[in-house]
Amino acid sequence: MANYYDEILEEIQKLMQEGKTSDAMGLVKRELDMPYIPPETEIQLKKMRRDLQFVLTEKSGGTEISLDTILEYLKGKPETQLAAAAALSKRNLRECLPEIQNWLASDPFEQAAALVVEEIAEQEIGEEFVWNRHGIQYTFFGDGLTPVSISKGFLKAEKLLEDWLSNDRPDLFEMTKTLLIQEVYMFLPLSYDEEEGETLALQMIQKVSEMMDNGETYAQIQMNIKKKKKMN
Repeated sequence: MANYYDEILEEIQKLMQEGKTSDAMGLVKRELDMPYIPPETEIQLKKMRRDLQFVLTEKSGGTEISLDTILEYLKGKPETQLAAAAALSKRNLRECLPEIQNWLASDPFEQAAALVVEEIAEQEIGEEFVWNRHGIQYTFFGDGLTPVSISKGFLKAEKLLEDWLSNDRPDLFEMTKTLLIQEVYMFLPLSYDEEEGETLALQMIQKVSEMMDNGETYAQIQMNIKKKKKMN
């Protein structure tokens, strides 16, 4: 039976990593309802249930969770770090600056850290932070960062994607815009300058076009850009 429980725990963990929170919770509840569970497995299942309840509560906008609980989950697995970071973005970060500074310095889950860094910029926090990203340390002051939403490079790239794709290929426009947001967030605490906007937009189109139409849209846009430059 040990192999069965190992497989179940692995399956639940995989679902959690894929963001399939409800499916993972269903499996956890099913196993906890069984007449017998090995004690060590029961401990792990109950821990998973707590983590999943936290993520589900954040997704549903349910009962407000205490700051201490959010900070505790900020140190957890990637999926709970992400939910905790999303919860923190609704708070006044000045209430927990030492905890955030320590967390960023501990090489946290990158996507979660990007959310928190964006909120640090939004709240213009004039404190020094050190973000350890896979062994590379970035030192920055919160009030010296430009939030992604008003970054000139991001806005230029977003406008170009809209001009190039929104009428003829709205499906690709939505995909490239989503990819652009992810790209710019993951570049934090650095930012793209306005003159880098066109290159950034083309990179997003190239990635999506190669997946969706063997690069045809990307090639067409490059051709249109060259024609326009010749005319000017």
